Amino acid sequence: MIIPLLILTPLVLLAALGAVWKARPVHAALLLALSLALVAVLYLTIGADFIGLVQFMVYVGAVAILIVFSLLITRPGDEAEEIQRRPRSMVTGLICTLPVLAVLLIALVKGNPESAPAVDAPPLSIAHLGELLFTTHAPAVLAVGVLLTAVMIGAALFARDTEKPKSNQPEK
Repeated sequence: MIIPLLILTPLVLLAALGAVWKARPVHAALLLALSLALVAVLYLTIGADFIGLVQFMVYVGAVAILIVFSLLITRPGDEAEEIQRRPRSMVTGLICTLPVLAVLLIALVKGNPESAPAVDAPPLSIAHLGELLFTTHAPAVLAVGVLLTAVMIGAALFARDTEKPKSNQPEK
């Protein structure tokens, strides 16, 4: 079980770094989808079948398609601005990332899972989870769907070209 982890972890990191580093949005979106798919494979290799399948369906399927659709409705040619802005945003990104990484490393080093109290939770089957999601929690699932639709409409309005088209007629 350790061999797949040692192989998949660097691949996930490389795909995620490529998604962040690429200036062309389509390439970044495809690398993001690849990194999400590799995370799903990672879940499947450690035995978390349900979360791995959810990762494939929700993140690789829905979110990656949503991002590619968003790219289709945005203006082309924003890469030059992104490349000029990249050195400043890298510094800001590192300033924000390093404290979070430090906290995670401290929690990893100081955390002792053996001293944590054991919780005997009843097993949750996939059928029971589906029943809960679509009966008891159906309003929350619908609210998430409406929210994602509103975000797509907002992205379309934000990406719309507000400049007036130039006419072929000379001014008088």
